[in-house]
Amino acid sequence: MTVGVPGISELTGLRSSKPTWYAEYRHSADSLTRALGSLDRIAQVLSATGRGADALCRAVVDATADHLGAAWVVLAVAEDALPLAAPRLVARGPSGQPVRDLDDLPGGVRRSVVAALATPRGEPGQDADGAVVVPLVVDGEQAGALVAWAGPQADVTAADLSILRIVANQSAVALLSDSLLAQSEALRRQIDVAAQREAVDVERHRIARELHDSVAQHVLSAGMTIEWCRPEVAHHSEVHARLGHAKALTREAVERLRAVIHTLSSDHLDGGSPGLPELLGRLPELHPVPGLEVAVRVEGRPVPLTAGCVEALVKIATECLFNVARHAAATRCTVRLAYRPGEVRLSVADDGSGDPETLRRSLRAGSREGAHRGLPNAVSRAAEIGGTLRFARARMGGVRVEVRVPVEVSGG
Repeated sequence: MTVGVPGISELTGLRSSKPTWYAEYRHSADSLTRALGSLDRIAQVLSATGRGADALCRAVVDATADHLGAAWVVLAVAEDALPLAAPRLVARGPSGQPVRDLDDLPGGVRRSVVAALATPRGEPGQDADGAVVVPLVVDGEQAGALVAWAGPQADVTAADLSILRIVANQSAVALLSDSLLAQSEALRRQIDVAAQREAVDVERHRIARELHDSVAQHVLSAGMTIEWCRPEVAHHSEVHARLGHAKALTREAVERLRAVIHTLSSDHLDGGSPGLPELLGRLPELHPVPGLEVAVRVEGRPVPLTAGCVEALVKIATECLFNVARHAAATRCTVRLAYRPGEVRLSVADDGSGDPETLRRSLRAGSREGAHRGLPNAVSRAAEIGGTLRFARARMGGVRVEVRVPVEVSGG
């Protein structure tokens, strides 16, 4: 069987013999070139997978901008989705410089991003302002969005949307993996803390048992010996007086030993509602953040507080820790609870990149499109319990958020 030489229609996919075949050929060639370019961009995105979620998300933003010729491209994760995933927002403007904060975006771009995150959509498409919106889907739920502004004259085809869906899903998988890794690391830290606490409890009870069975018994024996010796000496002699003093010392030593034994033997977390110092002490375990070392300090003598006051202060501290983890790029954070005459002070300080004046301006300007309600909520919580909240520069270099609440201190 003889196989013929392929003709122009077989090589180009064109079957028309009209003089316009060259224009059709050019259109077919352009489509092929565009498809090859798209495949190349997908390959670039996939090659960034091994470098982590941050590198992959930046590759997705760059590939989207190049593919659509978009002036602005933003990849953002919804506030209530993948809480431990990072980065939360990656954007690129006309200059090509990266943007990491929603507040740094132009007004129209910011509005489209907020709307895309607030309104789930099943398929990629364009919004009312002409922006191309591609949902980031994790386990069937929208966790964020990829938003691009290619201009009103842009010809965004179904093939373009398919390409963007591929790269967006790749970034969603990377962010999910990052969140799961952070959760596993946090769980490992909780297990380590629990194991350390169990080891401390075992050692604490062992020490209490040893103190009771040996040291306390020896001190009691010494006291009994002193008591036996006292009648054997003259009642008003110096030796009799010194033996009486020694007896008093042994009695005090026994009382102190009993107090120490009781403290070591008690399970402080059992029985009754936990107080404010205890609740704050649990924050590093309940809200662990990879890479952030959180220390809790308590100063002064604790005083009783109302349940509403305790709840408000704990929620303020939690919100501050969330902001530090999300915005401040901090490695150390100190939560300090200080009981002062007539007031309680709660402060959260970090060594991050935040600026107190920026936070003050943000509060004065108010939240936009319902975003960033955390700090205004903290201010209102402080006001509801009769307190005040202010910002200052922390000694560690970052921001210190301080709440002062007046309290009545009883004389007892």
